Amino acid sequence: MWRKIKVRKSLDEICHYMELETPASERSKIHKHDKVEVCVHSEYVTPDDNPKKTKRLTTVMVDAVTDVTDTAQKGLLIIGRSPARDIIDSVWSDRVANLQSLEEIAKTIANPFLEANGIEKANSEDGNHVQRMPTDSPETKPVYSFSWEAESPWQKLIAAADNQGYIFTSNEAGNLYLWKVAVNKRDEGFSLEEDPNIRSIQITENGAEQFHEYVVKGGSHPSARQIDDTCTNKRILTINLTDPFVDEDTLLRRALTELRRRKDKRITVTVSGWGLSESHIKAWGNTYQKEIFWNPNFLIPINIPSAGLDDKLLISQVEYQADASSVTTAITLVKREAYT
Repeated sequence: MWRKIKVRKSLDEICHYMELETPASERSKIHKHDKVEVCVHSEYVTPDDNPKKTKRLTTVMVDAVTDVTDTAQKGLLIIGRSPARDIIDSVWSDRVANLQSLEEIAKTIANPFLEANGIEKANSEDGNHVQRMPTDSPETKPVYSFSWEAESPWQKLIAAADNQGYIFTSNEAGNLYLWKVAVNKRDEGFSLEEDPNIRSIQITENGAEQFHEYVVKGGSHPSARQIDDTCTNKRILTINLTDPFVDEDTLLRRALTELRRRKDKRITVTVSGWGLSESHIKAWGNTYQKEIFWNPNFLIPINIPSAGLDDKLLISQVEYQADASSVTTAITLVKREAYT
């Protein structure tokens, strides 16, 4: 039994995040480090060997279980993150001695952690826990220098992925996607239009993490510099890439990406439901390899004249919330260029 649930997926966070509220009577059933799968029922989910008619929303490992007592009732607050939490939280020193691709390094580091958590392997030819998405995207490039000292190797991997135009995210099963941004052609029909289903719209211009000058250094090249004229403070962000073989185009692209990501306004549209309507799902006849939930990395049309919105934008984050009376999803949208 559960009372409330919140799940967040974001292109800015490797792990999915979950908050779950249950009655206190569930205390004996849930413990820290347990694996929890969140599934959503839909009458029209296929294939037929899925008798419960459910689709997995996320898989998390429990970080904390808190007994909560207030004037109204007793309960439990359960907080969890994707199994990749173990990789991110671990700190040790090591180096990759032989030349490998970004994908090979990620598999070498990630597989033992996810295997230990009992996570089913990704649906890929090599059966690993790391999958390049889309599967027909180009092979990742070699990483010529990869070592870390008393830190999480994932900070290094995130930077190496960013240099090659990839993002690390968790998928619903708990594996890792090495994902190209908004290049997969989706035909599920996700869009946001003027509709009573829309609960609220927020448009935020946030300057707290914005810099005036972005400097990226690496290899033997001159530093790449980008100036944000819309930011009147004197803040400078300098990034040092440790790869001695990094090229000038990579330095420039990283500087531009940082500028765009921190400059752009973010639009959050809150809608009813987890994703597509039951009638939409029914019309397919077969939901195999179809997305039915709102998810990050969808490039979708948005046309809401009352808010002055008419564009094609990238979903950077979704936050689902549900209780006994309602289900809503807050969808955060940015320009695609913020992540490319």
